[in-house]
Amino acid sequence: MTKVVIPYYWPPTLLIHQASVLALISKATGWHVSARWLNGLKELVRIAAGARKYGCFGYAPHPVYEATALCNLRCLHCHASGGRPYPGELNTRRAKKLIENLTTVKEFRMLVFSGGEPLMRRDIFELTKHADDLGFNVVYATNATLINKDVAAKMTKSGVVGAAVSIDSVHPEKHDRFRGVPGAWRRAIAGIKNIVDEDMYLQINITISKLNLDELEDLLFFADELGAHVVLLYTFVAFGRGEIHRKLALTPNEFANVITRAADMQGKLGSVISPVAAPWYYAYLAKRSGLPLKLLERVMTGCIAGRGMFYIKPDGIAWPCPFLPIPAGNVALKPAREIWEGRIFEDLRDRSLLGEPCKSCRYREICGGCRARAYLKTGDMLSGDPMCPLHGPSIV
Repeated sequence: MTKVVIPYYWPPTLLIHQASVLALISKATGWHVSARWLNGLKELVRIAAGARKYGCFGYAPHPVYEATALCNLRCLHCHASGGRPYPGELNTRRAKKLIENLTTVKEFRMLVFSGGEPLMRRDIFELTKHADDLGFNVVYATNATLINKDVAAKMTKSGVVGAAVSIDSVHPEKHDRFRGVPGAWRRAIAGIKNIVDEDMYLQINITISKLNLDELEDLLFFADELGAHVVLLYTFVAFGRGEIHRKLALTPNEFANVITRAADMQGKLGSVISPVAAPWYYAYLAKRSGLPLKLLERVMTGCIAGRGMFYIKPDGIAWPCPFLPIPAGNVALKPAREIWEGRIFEDLRDRSLLGEPCKSCRYREICGGCRARAYLKTGDMLSGDPMCPLHGPSIV
């Protein structure tokens, strides 16, 4: 099959731009390029394929395909309410067509298979190989409990260049309670070791809630020790299965606590921290570093709903974010390019449309407020972020 996705190295100026993104992140956070990053440079540039900015969920832009809602765990916070198959999950033929459809968006060069647990889908390696043949750089978002040595080898053989694995406590029994199945921590750690042994890019996802707020520094150090290149620091969103566990959500003061502690930690780690559903982190970095806003606006985007995230449910429906359940069109029925350039995504890109205080905030372009939290609270994806902690005098 002829590769139709633009290679990650083209045009050469893109790699230069990505290097400048990394340099500015380093300057703003105190992070220094680690030996781990230098040794994994080949995988890292493929993971960042097409990326022009950095923000919530890391690299922007990239599509995420929730290939199945099937899952072997029962996590308290799962936005996909993983467990049973999702109504209308696409079969192999239609899933392949969906992946082919994503090539109509020239900005898309990396594809994430998510779930549920993507490895629960019987044809996942066939779909991965198809995506790889088209030229996508493939990542799995996985709980890693099913990744033995043979599975890890199959992943790399079919074209997987990286994996994002969730770890929510340094204490096995606490992680297992959060994930709903005994032994999940032990099997996840074993899976991570198999991923690292295959020289894949490793991302650790941490969901911070009231359950583990006191572990933040320990978790970041632990992720670093495991070999993470990037840590996605999710802040609990009461959505999906998480809706019935609202008591775990952080307050604005606790959000402020998380972003200041994470920023303080960044210079001590080889991993790069990217908070999720907390775009205020980038505004805080701008204030703390003193770097010119106009310069940072070229590399930081804060919330990437509409600007980078293209989240596809198992039936093909596209959302601007996994926590923002606004159907923008069905990728199994409509060209992905039309959805990507459609009204919902365009409105999210235009931050002059935001409600107050986001509209008038000087950090609007590098933060934008969490669109998911705004929508879940008010029913309006463009309203002001109701949980923003940045307007207290001690933060910004």
